[in-house]
Amino acid sequence: MDLHTQPLPQVHAIVGNSRGSRLTIPAGWISITLVLRGVLELASGDSPWQLISHHQQLWLDGGLRLVSRTPCWWLCVAAPAPLWRELPHSSPCDTSLIPVETRCPTPLARALVHISRTHWFDKNCDAGTIIDNMVWLRDAIVEHQDAQHQQMDRCSGRTALRRHQTLLRLLRVQHLIRCNIDDRIDLTRLAAIANYSPTHLIRVYREVFGETPSEYATRLRHQRAWELVRSTEMSVCEIADALGFESESAFCRAFKHAFGCTTSEARRGARAMIAVHGHVGLTSDDARHIRTGEPVPML
Repeated sequence: MDLHTQPLPQVHAIVGNSRGSRLTIPAGWISITLVLRGVLELASGDSPWQLISHHQQLWLDGGLRLVSRTPCWWLCVAAPAPLWRELPHSSPCDTSLIPVETRCPTPLARALVHISRTHWFDKNCDAGTIIDNMVWLRDAIVEHQDAQHQQMDRCSGRTALRRHQTLLRLLRVQHLIRCNIDDRIDLTRLAAIANYSPTHLIRVYREVFGETPSEYATRLRHQRAWELVRSTEMSVCEIADALGFESESAFCRAFKHAFGCTTSEARRGARAMIAVHGHVGLTSDDARHIRTGEPVPML
């Protein structure tokens, strides 16, 4: 389905539930996508990335393509940006939307499922019902983005608009890092995306997110390493090569330093977990919390 071909500006609720389903969303639209089961590939320009089960992606930064290359069940609500901005406001709170990928909380998932069901099963729903549903969805998104609005408060700028623009720049940098987890991205290229000097990018990024771009990239690579070691049959040499390590031994040292166990111990633990519970269980963040003695957060 290509939303470029739609004759009138309106709200679209799309449900994908098969391999090979595709959706193209034009630039100038705002969309939110939730994967209920499987893995969905998203792409903007030449930068593809994957959205995994129970995660949502709010997108308003250019055109977007969605492709399910494997069996996948997903929902997407999309509409031209002016339709979102014209929605009535029930309170004077900040309702600016911030493009971000996160695990989808229950209230937001409930709003997405409701609006999708309304569009699919109630063909005679009137404009008032659609507006009410969109207001519910918009408010659920804003409520879920409390952490991003706190980050925006840490951005430089005298006005809310300037701080919002600064956060959007930094989120583009963060998004590029996520799209290239397996590659080491040059800091100069990241700085150019944000229109900052490399030194200024490091300082501003740390002030907002509490870590540098390099530290964020390293953390993502560690998470990716943990997933590949625990959830695949790839050899350690193949994983080290895929993640850009200069040697297998360098990867093993980095893995032991990050997680406090060897790759062999991690894989034995994964097999034992599957034998007992039927699934792997611990994520890389869980392992870090256990290793450092921090409480494991409940999702």
